[in-house]
Amino acid sequence: MKLMRLLTLLAACLFSMAALAQQTPSSQENGDHKNGGRMGPGMRSSDDLVKELTIKLNLTADQQTKVKSILEENHQKMQSTMKDESLSKEDKHARMKEMHESVHAQVRNILTNDQKPKFDAVVKDMENNMHSQHSGDKNPK
Repeated sequence: MKLMRLLTLLAACLFSMAALAQQTPSSQENGDHKNGGRMGPGMRSSDDLVKELTIKLNLTADQQTKVKSILEENHQKMQSTMKDESLSKEDKHARMKEMHESVHAQVRNILTNDQKPKFDAVVKDMENNMHSQHSGDKNPK
């Protein structure tokens, strides 16, 4: 008898947790980005990217501020592009690619000559990772 009560109580708890999870809207649906500006699964926040670049490129405090500003401005533009229902999937992809290239150029402009080759390698690595995640290929183009 105690086992039946325990199982019934456990089942009730599981159902209530499932119901609560379905009723709680996600932060993406609300437009809230409490995770530091992340845009989606697998995408890092501006803060995370600045930290990574600071470690890999030895960015100065001034460079960190400028890179973060560039990334945050770009994040806003990307969100607007993704929400623009008048654009086709291909147009969104083309605009996103243009924005990425623009960001890379802007960041590259604030780097020293010693940092630029390292940055180019980081960008290439990120692009390879992104291509392999989206296409499922182990050998991106």
